[in-house]
Amino acid sequence: MYENNDWDYQVQRAMSHPVNRKIIECLRDENLPFTELLKKVGDERDHGKFGYHLRTLSEFVELEPATKKYRLTNRGNWLADVIHDFRFLASRGKEASRYVERLTIGDHAVVLYDVEGFKREISFPFLKAGLSRGEAAVYVVSEDRLDSEIREIHKYGIDLDRLPAEAFTIMSASEWYLRKGEAKAKTILTNWRMLIQEKKTAGFTGVHIAGEATDFINAGLSEELLKYEESLGRQLFDVCGLCLYDKNMLAEEHFLRVFKCHGHIISKDLVGKTVV
Repeated sequence: MYENNDWDYQVQRAMSHPVNRKIIECLRDENLPFTELLKKVGDERDHGKFGYHLRTLSEFVELEPATKKYRLTNRGNWLADVIHDFRFLASRGKEASRYVERLTIGDHAVVLYDVEGFKREISFPFLKAGLSRGEAAVYVVSEDRLDSEIREIHKYGIDLDRLPAEAFTIMSASEWYLRKGEAKAKTILTNWRMLIQEKKTAGFTGVHIAGEATDFINAGLSEELLKYEESLGRQLFDVCGLCLYDKNMLAEEHFLRVFKCHGHIISKDLVGKTVV
């Protein structure tokens, strides 16, 4: 019998990798032998890696002895329905951007993107929604993209010159997160508390923060990044947070930890609350 935390771990592990999700989806419609399942899901030559994914899904996928075909367990059928519902949301036009517009103070969400355009399609509506509610907006991006992001923000329709003072802050991720090549979670959290208090003193009801994680990873500080995320937790105070991850840079073993730190996930194929 699994304890709740063990079950949470199994679900999050299954949901956090695209190959795992594809296996579950393929078996939702029919039972399949190993070779056919491998052909539908990925590289037919990589038997060893595919076998590893099947083993990680042992709670959700089983081999039927008589037919030698893989099939979903009862838990697997439940997870297949969850994935199907997420994909249905993602397929509905601009549902992802509408989803982040509905996030409120206390929510902690993660965006997994593979191109800059998708990141902007999500982060800009998110920041604009905060401004429309009388909240301040903070956008933390890599320093080499500060100028280009300001131009893109204007093109999107957020007129920074016409906003009240302190309403919109865009700043360098390396300067904010990294000091002398180090990233300390306690220091970053203290700095956030001070900034949030400044915004509230200026009359804003809360803060919408979209923060890029790339600078951590480029500096070889992925572990420090994850410790920082874990210290934040799934729920925030006085803040609505949107963490931006380039999924091509994120190591496979870190997906699960990122997934567990956030109450919401937004990507091209998944939109919704994370499973807990």
